[in-house]
Amino acid sequence: MTEEEQTTRDRVVELLNTSTFLQSEKEKIANLAKVQELIIHLEPLLLDSFFEEVAAFQTDRNSDVRKFVVGFIEEACKKDPGMLPRLVPNIQLLLADDAIAVVKRVVQSAAQLHRATLSWLALARTVSPEMEQVWHIITSIKNTIVTLIDHDNDGVRTQAIKFLEALVLLQTYTEADSISRDAEFNLDNVPLTVKVARPRKLEEEARMVLNKLVAFQGSIHISSVNLMTCMSSLTIIARARPQFLGKIINALEILHANLPPTLTKSQVNSVRKHLKIQMLNLLKHPASYDFHENITTVLNDLGVTASEVNKAMPSKDSIKKRVRRDKPGEDPGLVEQVSKKPRLEKEDKSITNDESSTTTASTDPAAAVASSSVSEKPSSALDITQRWLVEKLTPEKVSNLVMVTMLNLPEEMPAVFSAGYSPITAAGTTKQIQHVARLLSSQLTAAGVGPGAEQQAQQQDQEASTYEMDMIQENEAFQAGPVLVPAGVAGRGFRHKVKTMKLEEVTKPFPPANMTHMHSLLLGRLLRSSAASLSSDNAKSHIRILTMIIGCVSDLECTELEDFILEDVGGRGDLLISWLYSEYAMHHDFSQVGRLVTAASASKGKEGVRKKTYEDILGSVVVRLLRHDASKERDELLWRVFMEVPYMPDKLVEKLVMVGDQGSESVVAAALTLRDTANWRPLSSRPALQTLALLATRDNDAVRGEVTTILVEMCEGNENVRTIVAECAGQFLKYLLEKSPPEELCSQYLGRPPPIAEWTEATVKACLYLYLALLPLNQALIHDLAVVYVKTVNEAKRAILRLLEGPIRHMGMDSPQLLKLVETCPKGGETLITRIIHILTEKAPPSEALVCRVRELYNRRVSDVRFLIPVLTGLSKKEVIAVLPKLIKLNPHVVKEVFNRLWGVTLDTGASPLTPVDLLVALHLIDNEKCDVKTVIKATGLCFAERNIYTAEVLAFVLQQLMEQPELPTLFMRTVIQTLTHYPKLLSFIINVLQRLIAKQVWKQKKVWEGFIKCCQRAVPQSFTVLLQLPPAQLSDVFASAADLHAHLTSHVSTLTENQRSHIPSSLLEVIEGHNSDQTPLSLPLDSSLTMQEP
Repeated sequence: MTEEEQTTRDRVVELLNTSTFLQSEKEKIANLAKVQELIIHLEPLLLDSFFEEVAAFQTDRNSDVRKFVVGFIEEACKKDPGMLPRLVPNIQLLLADDAIAVVKRVVQSAAQLHRATLSWLALARTVSPEMEQVWHIITSIKNTIVTLIDHDNDGVRTQAIKFLEALVLLQTYTEADSISRDAEFNLDNVPLTVKVARPRKLEEEARMVLNKLVAFQGSIHISSVNLMTCMSSLTIIARARPQFLGKIINALEILHANLPPTLTKSQVNSVRKHLKIQMLNLLKHPASYDFHENITTVLNDLGVTASEVNKAMPSKDSIKKRVRRDKPGEDPGLVEQVSKKPRLEKEDKSITNDESSTTTASTDPAAAVASSSVSEKPSSALDITQRWLVEKLTPEKVSNLVMVTMLNLPEEMPAVFSAGYSPITAAGTTKQIQHVARLLSSQLTAAGVGPGAEQQAQQQDQEASTYEMDMIQENEAFQAGPVLVPAGVAGRGFRHKVKTMKLEEVTKPFPPANMTHMHSLLLGRLLRSSAASLSSDNAKSHIRILTMIIGCVSDLECTELEDFILEDVGGRGDLLISWLYSEYAMHHDFSQVGRLVTAASASKGKEGVRKKTYEDILGSVVVRLLRHDASKERDELLWRVFMEVPYMPDKLVEKLVMVGDQGSESVVAAALTLRDTANWRPLSSRPALQTLALLATRDNDAVRGEVTTILVEMCEGNENVRTIVAECAGQFLKYLLEKSPPEELCSQYLGRPPPIAEWTEATVKACLYLYLALLPLNQALIHDLAVVYVKTVNEAKRAILRLLEGPIRHMGMDSPQLLKLVETCPKGGETLITRIIHILTEKAPPSEALVCRVRELYNRRVSDVRFLIPVLTGLSKKEVIAVLPKLIKLNPHVVKEVFNRLWGVTLDTGASPLTPVDLLVALHLIDNEKCDVKTVIKATGLCFAERNIYTAEVLAFVLQQLMEQPELPTLFMRTVIQTLTHYPKLLSFIINVLQRLIAKQVWKQKKVWEGFIKCCQRAVPQSFTVLLQLPPAQLSDVFASAADLHAHLTSHVSTLTENQRSHIPSSLLEVIEGHNSDQTPLSLPLDSSLTMQEP
């Protein structure tokens, strides 16, 4: 082998190895194309060495790669026909591929392989059994492709048509007028001595295929693309093999008269245009002279003018030559025809032994030519039916036929008819009758009716039966031959193996002690030398060598190897992973190294058996990594171990909690490792999530928040993860039912070293954080929280109430679970329910469903009116007024909150059941038996303190509504005096109120009368008008209760004119003037509730 060949071979090997592992199809095909160029064109001698490797890519998943393999097989067989027995079976397999593109490519290459196989057989001196098998496979491929003409895919049918065209051209003889390419291979090049591929049988097969192609063209369901392809193929066959010209012209005539009904109008136009082109091409052929009349008739129907027809006609000289050639004795090519006919007769003699020998021996060449000319131009089915119809087409029968078919005419003209109709110019002439008969014959023949169709069917049946018998004989001969196996798929057959020398047969066993010592020295030296090599370009080679050696180390050497890896956790991770995979493979007997180690250990005895298993080594490595100094490299190696090792025991996953005392960064890194373990290792998902949930109880708030966020994100998209995390959170919540924190929460890794005697806020939060974070995702958890709240310690209750706000806001008041909890409030959980309702209604008005459930719970179980405070704005006016006496008895701060909700100060709901006027009026109307006066006074004082709400106008409306009551409230006059104190500008309105009170005989209500007098004192001197309207007895009572009013009124009266005094009743003047100042006044005791401090 030369140096250049060796270089090419190495390059081919490299390209093939690279292609095997490439993911990109384009790169893979590019490499294989380079291989094809090298082994087929550059160094053909390498083809025999590498064709199997290339052919093996036919099992690739990508269809483009398989298409390339088909092209490679085609090129290889064309380059070296000796590759046919090795590669043709592959083509047979690829023909059944699922990808349509691959099938089409196989059909394309099958035509070339068919030609190459026939040429190979023709050039062979003797036909070997291997050649027979190849020809049988090619025949099977041909038969399969012939059936593909009815395939579901349009493109496959198109390629099958082109294959049938190539088959007909290959398996027929040429003629003098044949238009063919130079150096074209056909039956002319096949000797009669070839027994496998007999020319007579091949020609018969070609005729049958041509009939099938013609029949396919006449199918009513053929697509326009297939139809035009079929027309082109038939035209090519007719021009190359004039012997089929008549049959093909008849088929085109039938097509012209019977276009498929499934075509659209545009497709009909395209088909007719294509048909016109093909007929013009046939008209140009010299052999079409006998069919000019048929061709021109079709062309005239297609709209071709006479000048165009004459232009396409062959020259007169070529026609004359054709006519002379048809006459015996005048044809210069007669010798050639005579020489061909005896060859067929000799073939018949060599094939059938029982035929008469005198038939072929005594045949005269001229007679042979004559008989062949007669046999080459038989009457077609179309011609037979046409002659039969011409005799039937009498004027009477045609008239009756037209009248009968008139009833079946459609209402609208079909597109096919409008596109192909041309006016009849020579009706009734013999030529026109012949044309009509021809058209009817085309339709009848296409439908399989008529004498011509019956005769053609019988002939085809005879040919088919003869062909089937020949195929049966060939199959029987094939079964006795060797079996050809596809290259690269099932191997190249059994080869003799060379007996190799075994080292154990020529050497003595080494002592176990010496072997152990040398092994330790070798391991130590390799580790020292690999310290720098593991970071170099040859790191993979060193790792591979170390991994092989490590499989035989002892327990002590395992510890040394662990120390070596932990010296550089950032640079020796690959070695650790490779070692662990090797141990796993040995443990499960996956590698030959494990068997060698077992045999070596058995030879050493019990002392040499290693006790450490894969799990022991992995556990030791993980624990030592967790105890290693915290660093980014350590955390990354831990992640690699948990992600890349073949198996991770559950107990090691739980060990990750040990990073809890190594800082927040390490804890977060461990949490991310646990997250990825749960996502990518389904078997380790539960322990990973349980450990991650335990880290969520860590004492550090920042770490706990990050871990909780990771868990919540995992729960959002995975129902299984949500279930496991909810179980863990539920377990932590149930710890609150115990008297003191359990041992599971008391760990230095969680920031709470044991022991812890009692619950603290920190320990309670550790149990609650994860559970409360899951509430928005799994709202049913709220019921368990309520149950625990009822039974837990007070410290936990306070923590639950403080931490509940965020989750409850996320759940919202429309949550079905929250509404259900309010409806089924556990006994002792009223405070929790109240807190939940407060949170829900703090920034939003209560929903109707929430109000309904709170109302039902209040009426049925909870008697505490504070329960209704959050939903006050959702109650009716009547319900609020009914509970108002109970509400104002509460703590002043609570009463203030109630009023703020009703006023819309805390939350502007825009739909409070009570307006400020209604509230103050309702407070005045509270029954003294339900609530004492002092409590009502405090409540009204809160109202008067909100001067932004209770403006002068609002208080005027309040007084107006109170005046309209049947009985004046006890605190009415106190409110009047407060109104006058806060808003002096309402003095005139107050004077009007006092005047209206005189009409209501205010002196009949003792407390109101006392307030009336007090108000008159405040309203001096404007109140003099009111006093002068009192009856004498009541005025005297006023003077007795308020002596200062008498002095002021006396002074006022003295300033009046005589005319003004005349309007004052004399009885009043007598009371004013006759009331002695030294007389003891009849004073009425004033109620303390009406005593007010001056503002």
